[in-house]
Amino acid sequence: MTIFTARGIPVRLHGSFLLLAALLVGGRLLGSGPAAAASLILLGLGLFGSVLLHELGHALAARRFGIRTRSITLYPFGGIAALAGEPRGPAAELLIALAGPAVNFGLAALSLPLAAAGFPGAGSFAALNLAMGIFNLAPAFPMDGGRVLRAWLSRSRGRLAATEAALRISRALAWGFVIAGLFVGPSLALVGLFLLWAGAAERRRLALARAAAWRPAPIRRSLFEHPAC
Repeated sequence: MTIFTARGIPVRLHGSFLLLAALLVGGRLLGSGPAAAASLILLGLGLFGSVLLHELGHALAARRFGIRTRSITLYPFGGIAALAGEPRGPAAELLIALAGPAVNFGLAALSLPLAAAGFPGAGSFAALNLAMGIFNLAPAFPMDGGRVLRAWLSRSRGRLAATEAALRISRALAWGFVIAGLFVGPSLALVGLFLLWAGAAERRRLALARAAAWRPAPIRRSLFEHPAC
């Protein structure tokens, strides 16, 4: 569901976002009363805004490299900026990947003076963005840290081999999140399951890319039409 457009990019809410929000707010309202429910709503709005700005950071950094963003979709546990193309080199991918966490660290830094002045909720907002920025730098593909890892590995291994290595590391971390979530809380386990799902989709893309790389070129193909990998 598209809710608005930001800098020419459609921003969408996944249906699970609204469902989970309704369940959480309804449960808090029934269990703790209107004040607790209002506090949860404010925290949710802060999280919503932080995730949106994080994804816009990726989108605007990609635009600097000539890559259009088709849409931004917000899920209960994060967001995805759907880029219309891949970065053309490790440096571009590195800067695009780091743009999102940089936004969170910037928001945290801007909130600290307000927290020191006693502004309500500023401390929680700063902590939320600090945690979001650090968590997204975990080397789990396709999270930002996983893309940073792939960009670093691409310098010596090439993009396909770097993607394969990043996916192996990501799968190990994802299972770690799932197992840790059994003891820490279900949210971490759900993040691990999401990473396993996203990693499986990326492995399918990798298999297609490898198949395309081995496909013989047509005899009449122009010398100027080499595909970018």
